[in-house]
Amino acid sequence: MILDNLAATRAAYENMDERLSRAFDWLRSTDLATIAPDQKVVIDGDRVYAQGQSYETIDPADGRFEAHRNYIDIQIMVSGTEVMYWTPLADLPVAKTPYSYERDVVFFEEPSFAVPLTLRAGDFAVFFPSDGHKPKCRHNNTAEKVHKIVVKIAV
Repeated sequence: MILDNLAATRAAYENMDERLSRAFDWLRSTDLATIAPDQKVVIDGDRVYAQGQSYETIDPADGRFEAHRNYIDIQIMVSGTEVMYWTPLADLPVAKTPYSYERDVVFFEEPSFAVPLTLRAGDFAVFFPSDGHKPKCRHNNTAEKVHKIVVKIAV
């Protein structure tokens, strides 16, 4: 898992993989505010693409931990503040649902420990297949409309 701000991206992790580098190049060169909710932007076929999202943050108790097998997520906040929770995949309890190959997602029961990550405009988190994460959570117990982009990178 990586947590940073787009204005301060580091070559050390951008250059780990050409697809990560391509995704960060696209993020820096695109006016992210113009990406509409539910809009899909193809960056490199099905190897790298972005999806716009907009929603109101929820109570953490109503969220679900998830993980992906075939894609890395870069979740970047365009506007608003959101808390995401992170825990290693190995520490997640039994899956709540079977893995969906079509959607590349599996949902888990709540772990006994998770790290809260607060993201504001320009902040991003990178979640690898070894990372469990729970997005969409309220900051300071206040529901807020957020706009974010999720870049999916095939592994």
